[in-house]
Amino acid sequence: MKQANEELKNANAAKDKFFSIISHDLGNLFNTLIGVSSLLTMQTDNITAEEKENLLQSIQRASHKGYSLLSNLLEWARAQTGRITSKPTVLNLKSLVADNIALLNSNANAKSIKLSSSISETSTVFADKNMLDTVIRNLLANAIKFTPSNGEVKIVTEEKDKEVEISISDTGVGISPQDIEKLFRVDISHTTIGTGEEKGTGLGLILCKEFVEKNDGTIWVESEIGKGSTFYIRLSSQEKQKK
Repeated sequence: MKQANEELKNANAAKDKFFSIISHDLGNLFNTLIGVSSLLTMQTDNITAEEKENLLQSIQRASHKGYSLLSNLLEWARAQTGRITSKPTVLNLKSLVADNIALLNSNANAKSIKLSSSISETSTVFADKNMLDTVIRNLLANAIKFTPSNGEVKIVTEEKDKEVEISISDTGVGISPQDIEKLFRVDISHTTIGTGEEKGTGLGLILCKEFVEKNDGTIWVESEIGKGSTFYIRLSSQEKQKK
């Protein structure tokens, strides 16, 4: 009975989190898109070229955020309804990370952030590709979001026996010890504004934790206010022997 109550509590927390994100973040997103586009259409003759460029950039930022939010919500919903399962294969880590860096390069370039990877050509992990893509993409996007202009984000791997440890480090604002405790909890809503006023959903890291654990891995973070953060993922480097 105690276990059933705990599972029900977690399910309700997940549901509350899901609907809170939909109502709050999507509401803010459409308010931005409607407000800015209305200014562009109704005040065309009174807006300078510079103001118009700023408004268009606002629309672009809101659109990117909306796409990211939608992707995470769909993945989250699939995970909660049991419609997503891990199908691990041996993946070339260098190639997977390079694809995600290419995807987020424009975000980094917009803030003059150096985005680099130091991964061996032969480095492999045994994980579900779609899930690991989601994890790496979210962690990279967060690192860029919380790093000031002219900072650096780097990905490094280290072989540890039959496991690979992936670390994503940034020279960003850092996270306080009390906030670190909230990052991966579904029952606590926690978001922080990025250094470029970027807004998060609070869902990305929870999704990362679920996906890493579905692949028999672990995820954790080390951080210090004003000195940046490092997120670590540890996964098997090869297919585990079936018993």
